[in-house]
Amino acid sequence: MRIASHHIKGTPESALSAVLGGSPDYSPVCAWPDDCMVQWGNGIIPRTPFFEAFPPGTFIRGEGETIEAAEREAFAQYESEFLCDHLWGRHSATRGTYLNGGGWCRRCAAFRGKMFAEVITLGRWRKPLKSWERDHLVSVEENPDDMNEWMDAKYPERAIERRRYARLLRIRFNLFGVDEESGRFGFFDRDS
Repeated sequence: MRIASHHIKGTPESALSAVLGGSPDYSPVCAWPDDCMVQWGNGIIPRTPFFEAFPPGTFIRGEGETIEAAEREAFAQYESEFLCDHLWGRHSATRGTYLNGGGWCRRCAAFRGKMFAEVITLGRWRKPLKSWERDHLVSVEENPDDMNEWMDAKYPERAIERRRYARLLRIRFNLFGVDEESGRFGFFDRDS
């Protein structure tokens, strides 16, 4: 096991830790693997003794009456996680669904980052234009010089943003068309 540097006397991190209130003297008692970093402390608010272990790809935290009790709780969790025949999913009963790539074991509740590809929400641009958006696109494209020159003179800092928005409207129009039923005043719709 590797012990976090702020617990090793003589390191710069240890000196900083001492200034900030120090870390309690403790020697881990469980058989953590060599590639696992560990750290411990007494918490801030509330002052709860804890022990944290960082096996590759995950994080385990135990809390207890003493740091040793916290370590034993964390080690029991480590053993249950690493003896489990995992069944990974994106959803946790207590923490909801993760779309960032993290995964939860449905059997032992272990967590691992980067288990899945991140789910990217494609956003509101994947739908047809409202009729008012089409009208705006037509006015920008049919009279680009006058409209763009006038807007660029009045709001020069937003020129790039306006051109980007016009390109986005053109892409949406090409891919999804126009929702003619949205009416002329579609910008009052709740979903726009």
